[in-house]
Amino acid sequence: MDIDVAGREHLAVDELKARLAGAFARSHSAERVRSAVVAAHHRFDGRPIRDFVPIFVERIARADLRRSVS
Repeated sequence: MDIDVAGREHLAVDELKARLAGAFARSHSAERVRSAVVAAHHRFDGRPIRDFVPIFVERIARADLRRSVS
């Protein structure tokens, strides 16, 4: 993976952690949100096409966090 692509992806995922921590602050700890994002991100390890990984990670993490609230 190109360094710039990897750097942008990790920056996007870090920003996602902060954004979701704010969005789910009432129902989940920041550590729980971080864990959901990291787990979702790891699902894409070894996948060659990385362009949309942050979007998919957000969708998966949000769904996980919503499920654990209900």
